[in-house]
Amino acid sequence: MSMNSMRLRELIRSVRKCKTADEERRLVNRECAVIREGFEENTPYLRSRCMLKLLYIRMLGYPTEFGQLEVVNLLSQKDFNGKRIGYLALQLLLDEKDEVLTLAENHMKKDLSSVSSLEQMIALNAAANVASVDMSRDVFDDVMKLVESDSAAVKRKACLTALHIVKKVPEHAEYFLEKLTDMFQNNLAQTLLTALTLVNQCLLTEQGACFLPNYRRLATAAVRVLKSLVLSSRVTAQDVSGITDPFVQVKLLEFMRIIGRGSLVTSEALNDVLAQVLTNTDSSKNVGCAIHYECVRTINAIESDDGLRLLAINTITRFLSNKDNNLRFVALQCLLDYVEDDLDTVQQHRAVVLECLTDPDISIRRRALELTVALVTNDNIRLIVPDLLTYLTLCTDDMRAEVTHHVCTILETKSPNDEWRVELSLKLLKLSRQHAKVDFAKHLIAVLSNQPEDVKRSAMKVLWEEAYFPFDAIHHARKAFMMVAIWALGEYTDVLLRTVKDITCKEVALCLCDITSNTSFNLLKRYGLTALMKLATRYPETQTQVLANFSSSLSSLDCELQQRACEFTQLLSNFPEEAKFSFSRMPPIAIAPPDGGVQPVQIVTVSAATLQTQTATALDDLFGFDGPKPDSIADQVAARAEPVTATLDNLFGAAPAAPAAAVPRAHVDPLAHGTSGSSSPRSTSQVVSPTKAKGTKVFECGDFSTFFATHREGRCL
Repeated sequence: MSMNSMRLRELIRSVRKCKTADEERRLVNRECAVIREGFEENTPYLRSRCMLKLLYIRMLGYPTEFGQLEVVNLLSQKDFNGKRIGYLALQLLLDEKDEVLTLAENHMKKDLSSVSSLEQMIALNAAANVASVDMSRDVFDDVMKLVESDSAAVKRKACLTALHIVKKVPEHAEYFLEKLTDMFQNNLAQTLLTALTLVNQCLLTEQGACFLPNYRRLATAAVRVLKSLVLSSRVTAQDVSGITDPFVQVKLLEFMRIIGRGSLVTSEALNDVLAQVLTNTDSSKNVGCAIHYECVRTINAIESDDGLRLLAINTITRFLSNKDNNLRFVALQCLLDYVEDDLDTVQQHRAVVLECLTDPDISIRRRALELTVALVTNDNIRLIVPDLLTYLTLCTDDMRAEVTHHVCTILETKSPNDEWRVELSLKLLKLSRQHAKVDFAKHLIAVLSNQPEDVKRSAMKVLWEEAYFPFDAIHHARKAFMMVAIWALGEYTDVLLRTVKDITCKEVALCLCDITSNTSFNLLKRYGLTALMKLATRYPETQTQVLANFSSSLSSLDCELQQRACEFTQLLSNFPEEAKFSFSRMPPIAIAPPDGGVQPVQIVTVSAATLQTQTATALDDLFGFDGPKPDSIADQVAARAEPVTATLDNLFGAAPAAPAAAVPRAHVDPLAHGTSGSSSPRSTSQVVSPTKAKGTKVFECGDFSTFFATHREGRCL
């Protein structure tokens, strides 16, 4: 085996010499067979060499599952080199879901408890990278001990491992927070950096929120450390582009953002040092810009004063003039975060934001669009919306849909008046083409129907100028616009004829026929048939054109189109007066409120006695019982007994002592009633008019009401 096995460097040279993928595949397969034989010899030195070659083969993308168990054997070796290679293979060949990882857990816990700091650190590295939820719980106690280690290197590794444990098991965050309240007493920047990273992550968890009061007491210490870094003039190994420990400064600013959020007292203690960071940090390099960015985010999150917030916005706005796309993107994002609280201040930089709409980078254009939409108010809507429409003509197709959606939302929710809304909506429908939604067109139709004559005149002029051209691809793309045009041309033909000179109703009919015949959208065809029907009932000279168009839809495969064409043809041909009445001008369409028109149901409280009385009255009205109601139960029993007694007396020939004067009624033939105006009585009894019961209202709308009622007719026997 040792004679046939090549070293790692030789394997790399051999792979590089392969000219084809097939040659490389044969070489790798041959070497994998040699590696398997090397693992079987169970020699520590040879196992380490084979594992290194196996890691290289894994990096090339070939399967290496056969070597996973050998990782555990490497971890069990006593020599440090074997352990180091074993932990390296553990992190590269295994992940959290591999069952082999559970076999390595005991070796990992053993190394975490070792007296050798090197073994502790390599075990911490592996736990920080591949520890699963169960393994994180198992190694938690060992990591807790190492967080308080005297060795700075071990402590840093332990903090990073604890960070991984907190992400996997958030309920352990409170235990680490109890141990790190003295983190600012450490003078080493690297140790403070890892401790701050762990504390920030723990404080963001639900379990760590209760420790915020304890860490807010460290605000003074955090201010002291940050001020010393900002004002420091010494050069250290951690300096980047002349800025002292920028990574520590970023973590300190993040820590201040967490403890200052929602606390006015803590925020006041942080205001001065945040102002110093903005004024004393050089932003000509990316490092300084990163610190400024974190500082601006912190100022926005805490309860800072107005002057500091103004300084932060002015600082971040300078990023927009930078050539770096990343800086401009984060600047737009920061301004978007500030809009909710400081809209007036951000409004001052509206011109710079609008310039970003023409940036070559699509991510910057999208973020600038979101910020521009957020800046729209009732005061500046007349200025911003025309700029957005201008941008709509210049933007690419991938942005046109987003711009259209935002402008539609603005016009429907923030328009100063309906006249301005109609004008801008028509411009939007012309420019947006297929990106405008049909629902927006329906809302515009409802608004247009409620406008005065002058607004309708201007709208009809715009619609006619675009619709009268022969149907082409542009018309086909403007589905929403053509929908509004068809409806308006059919509904307000008289307005169009009064507005545009030298056109006749036949030209309008020809335009509608052209659109209806050439469009591929069935929705537009249906609107077109209805518009033509309205036109034909008002202007009889167009009926020939309209009927010819209807005939083409009589055999349509769309059932709705075929049904409309048949019905409209019959109405025009056989029932002209009914058609004229049915297709007269519509009343103004009710505009639903922005919330969709759903109104809450009013709850009315009715007492039990009132409800019982109303129910009894309704039943009496339903069955025609209009007589007086008895006052008590005894009266009800007596009232029910009287007709029974009278019937028995009549049956056996016994007459009452004082008979009541009966009013005989004649029998009325129901077939004769209502035809000849009289009835044929079957006896000489007196004829009485039928008693009509009270009606119960069952339906009501604006045009009519429906009542349900009964009446009794007939002769008493």
